[in-house]
Amino acid sequence: MFKKGWQPKEYKGVQDEIHQQHLKAKDMSFKGKLSYFWYYYKIHTIAVILIIIFGVSFIHNIVTAKDYNFYGIMLNAPSLDGDAMEASFGEYAGLDMENYDCFIDTMSTLANQNQTQYDIATFQRMVALVQSKDLDVLVTDAPVFINFSFNGMMMDLRDVMTEEELARYEGQIYYLDNAEVRKAEAAEETQSDEDIMEAQQKRNQASVEDITAEAETHRHPETMEDPIPVGIFLEESPLVQKTGCYGEPVPIYGISVTSQRTDTAKKYLDYLWDETIPFDTMITSN
Repeated sequence: MFKKGWQPKEYKGVQDEIHQQHLKAKDMSFKGKLSYFWYYYKIHTIAVILIIIFGVSFIHNIVTAKDYNFYGIMLNAPSLDGDAMEASFGEYAGLDMENYDCFIDTMSTLANQNQTQYDIATFQRMVALVQSKDLDVLVTDAPVFINFSFNGMMMDLRDVMTEEELARYEGQIYYLDNAEVRKAEAAEETQSDEDIMEAQQKRNQASVEDITAEAETHRHPETMEDPIPVGIFLEESPLVQKTGCYGEPVPIYGISVTSQRTDTAKKYLDYLWDETIPFDTMITSN
């Protein structure tokens, strides 16, 4: 039976437990206190240390992050050594490599058929790079370039290159018929989602021969109603000839429609066609 006037002891939770731990450690030696503390609080201590490390690393990355002086993507060319190309092109173009980053992505891939979540993520990242105005140059094989240029993501080269500069690539220029783009956009307004998806699936299932044949039609502006030069074929460039980094379908160079560094993007095209560049030394060992 409880004594008269007895009241249950108020539980103060963590506060009481901490007080009890302090009482236990009160008469211990310094070494004993350290051992006791480590035994009971090592998980908490490790967690706090990791949080501090990650926090410092995150802040350091933000503070030390450099702006880009060039951002290029060599899509579907994982055999190329991106680091070697960055150093080589940085020197070629006279870029400030100490205060800015020259980034050439050679690791990203994007399948035209049987796409996975990775392919979808890659596509979304590239769209985001265009929207953020970070991307300068895209080099990729024909199926991807056809898709990107048709959706207005590649720049009209006449906006950044003179007639003389374009003339140097006569026979290698990729033209887009803007009249066909307008027709497709008008047709999509009346098509159902199912019809659009079916048309996309047919394009995705096209054979290499069909894709190559379609790409070849983009060399002939005389057959188009409203031709716009948006790319340069690269299959005969020193880059491709020396490395074999692209097979079929043919690779194409283009400047992002939102690029803020078009002069450097043009230098990159010159670089890819420069016979003196040792591209054969810029292949990964894997």
